[in-house]
Amino acid sequence: MPRFSDNEKEIIRQRLLTEGERLFTMFGLKKVSIDEIITAVGIAKGSFYTFYPSKEHLFMDIAVSQQEKMWSEMDAFLQKHSGLLPRELVKQTFMFMIGQISRYPFIKSIDSDTTDYLFRKLPKEVIEAHTKDDSTELLKLEQYGVCFTCDITVVTKILQMFAVNFINLSQEEEKTRTKIINIMLDGVLKEIVGENK
Repeated sequence: MPRFSDNEKEIIRQRLLTEGERLFTMFGLKKVSIDEIITAVGIAKGSFYTFYPSKEHLFMDIAVSQQEKMWSEMDAFLQKHSGLLPRELVKQTFMFMIGQISRYPFIKSIDSDTTDYLFRKLPKEVIEAHTKDDSTELLKLEQYGVCFTCDITVVTKILQMFAVNFINLSQEEEKTRTKIINIMLDGVLKEIVGENK
């Protein structure tokens, strides 16, 4: 096992995140090999495993990092739009977050095939931790008067499904894509968000 100083570890970890993001965005998770990642970073294969047990774990680390940036943007949006009624606030927040995806090509590249692949390859607890993180962020909506009518885990999975489906609609014209999402969101939000503030 190679020994790295704390500084070297941080430099390598950042390079893994940067090069992993670049390669995964360009070629997709399934087509990128660990050999390609280590070549881009300039480390040995054994060194890769010092940081990550698999390329899927690296992929999730990148996804979580980018989602944390998006959640921070959501916080600012919520503060600015706190006067909206609950359903409208959830809808506008979701649409804002979907709009932000274009600023994150890595997140934009995640489609249903990628999520299916991750569900097969990653341990269940990794997926559950990610869902729990998303749920924690969605609970912030309650601070703005949103009352969910079902369990937050169900709400989280519904909105995760919407996000992936929105990305899958990317070949549609923007007007059509927006209309589809608006219709679907309006229907679902009537079921999962209480009406009163």
